[in-house]
Amino acid sequence: MDVFVTQAWHALAPSVALENLSSQQERGLSASEARDRLSKHGPNVLRRSPGPGVLLLLWRQINSPIVFLLLGSGMLAIALGKVVDGAVVLGAVLVNAIIGFVQELRASQAIEALSLMVPQDAQVVRDGQTHTVSSASLVPGDIVLLASGDKVPADLRLLSSKNLHIEEAALTGESVPSQKATAPVPEETAIADRHSMAYGGTLVTSGTARALVVATAAATELGRISHLLQGATELQTPVTRALASVGKWLTVAVLVVSGVLLAVSLLRGYSLPDALLVAITLAVASIPEGLPAIITIALSIGVQRMAARKVVIRKLPSVETLGSTTVICSDKTGTLTRNEMTVQALYTPVDSYALSGVGYSPLGALSSPAGVLATAPADVIALLTAGACCNDAAVHLQGGSATLSGDPTEGALVVAAMKAGLGVDALRSSWTRLDVIPFESEHQYMASLHATPQPDERVVFIKGAPEVLLRRCGLGAPEREAVMAHVATLASRGMRVLAVAQKNVAATTISLEPADVAEDFTLLDTPQDIPILAPMIIR
Repeated sequence: MDVFVTQAWHALAPSVALENLSSQQERGLSASEARDRLSKHGPNVLRRSPGPGVLLLLWRQINSPIVFLLLGSGMLAIALGKVVDGAVVLGAVLVNAIIGFVQELRASQAIEALSLMVPQDAQVVRDGQTHTVSSASLVPGDIVLLASGDKVPADLRLLSSKNLHIEEAALTGESVPSQKATAPVPEETAIADRHSMAYGGTLVTSGTARALVVATAAATELGRISHLLQGATELQTPVTRALASVGKWLTVAVLVVSGVLLAVSLLRGYSLPDALLVAITLAVASIPEGLPAIITIALSIGVQRMAARKVVIRKLPSVETLGSTTVICSDKTGTLTRNEMTVQALYTPVDSYALSGVGYSPLGALSSPAGVLATAPADVIALLTAGACCNDAAVHLQGGSATLSGDPTEGALVVAAMKAGLGVDALRSSWTRLDVIPFESEHQYMASLHATPQPDERVVFIKGAPEVLLRRCGLGAPEREAVMAHVATLASRGMRVLAVAQKNVAATTISLEPADVAEDFTLLDTPQDIPILAPMIIR
């Protein structure tokens, strides 16, 4: 049976999916049943194909008409006593082969890293008990528990979830985490919109879930990608086609001219060895033995430059193809990004501002229409304080690089606060969080309750969709229309717009309910973030 012919699990109700796999949501499988299924389905491991061996990689470097001509002429020159000439020709071929071989070997090793996307351990429920097991031992029917920061170990049908967001960029190209739910979706739904599923190799950015394993190993979507990589066809690039054509015609021309010269030499009375030497000398002189080496070295330089930008080039000629590309069409911007969001513009009731810098590096300058600002004004500090406190993300700086834990949009707000000179950790310590209403797609906002640095004061910060927050602010119709007009202008420039507001509450408030965030907020601003261009993998 083809492992890729599977049920449309995303279209089934959780109870039906459980029934089809003879599993129970609370108890999971029994230990004996899990062992039986493991022997039937095999371990949850992406099997690596052997890949091209050393000899095949070397053969690819010399499988060219020009190289064959160089090898033949070099060996003939050595046989006739022209050792130096022959050695030079063979040396050029050797250098060319070594450079190409090393590059392809390194690229093949990088591609094999796909199998490392599957986590090593997973939380699974068996016989009603939660166990930590190797992800390789997971089988269809297992019940898996997910939490923020976990890598999804297999393809899962969600049974229950709370505020679950999963970053699926490696699979779908989406630049922001996907909001998940348990309700089934239509069978024809594309992978990126299958909100009832979690796929192996993706990352849980927030929330928790209980899910049913429906596919493991090669039957997963990640396994499908691995299978497609192994079966990719070899395509000729413009440079390889041109070299093949040049090599073919050059070989024919050299053989014809050398044959004519050999015949003429014999007719004029030269001995056979002398006539052969003249013909071979002409052949060697006619062959541009430096051409393959020059092309390989030039392409290798391009590969190294691309590697510095974290682009993996598997075959040298692909560099030339990329250089010939004038238009790249992509249906999703996230396919060409690394999920880094950057706050580029701020708007408050006082003024509008811009922030420079990209990604999660806290390097950037704040500016207003009047010019670059040495220090952040009070309205910007109030805005970024609220954005950093009503936030679950953390940005870690180490060795000159920045890494994010949490949602990319929230990470952008943290970095914006750092660029303005705010110490986010100290800020969160002084503005102690007391309660939170997590973001849900249904209400489109996140709210948090904080104790302020001033004694006996409480404040609620809220961030979310501008149209949702404006209904909670004490603005008249003209003011709301003015803000939404500004939001529309920014959105038309391809920016995602996020509103932030706050309100003071009684000092005795210790918890938040949806009714507590229904009105009386003061709008702080609308920060805008956009995705940043980053590496891609080229085969």
